[in-house]
Amino acid sequence: MGKKILLVDDDSELCEEMEEVLEAEGYSVEIAVDGKKAENLIKSNIYDVVLLDFKIPGLNGIDILKKVKEAKSAARVFIITGKPFIEKHLEEEKLSDFVAGYINKPFEVEKLIDKIKGNG
Repeated sequence: MGKKILLVDDDSELCEEMEEVLEAEGYSVEIAVDGKKAENLIKSNIYDVVLLDFKIPGLNGIDILKKVKEAKSAARVFIITGKPFIEKHLEEEKLSDFVAGYINKPFEVEKLIDKIKGNG
């Protein structure tokens, strides 16, 4: 299988759709619908890519990014958001270096796949 992706989003319907599309592209996908599950998966697995909704139950996007940093993960993290101020907030938290890119909602799956492949 291809790259291993952790998808963190509380929208279970969106997760199922994205999982189906990403697996069809050859990726292995694990899903966390809340921050605690995401934290546990990050601690116990190695991911190539983390797709992270910024606002989720439990730990928020900042908390999850800190967990990725603590795990010394080499995963490329993409923030999925509908909020325009996220980049500034991440700069204030000194976490911008851990984010490979931003995916604004609503998004086209093809553009997401291009970002994961490094083309977008």
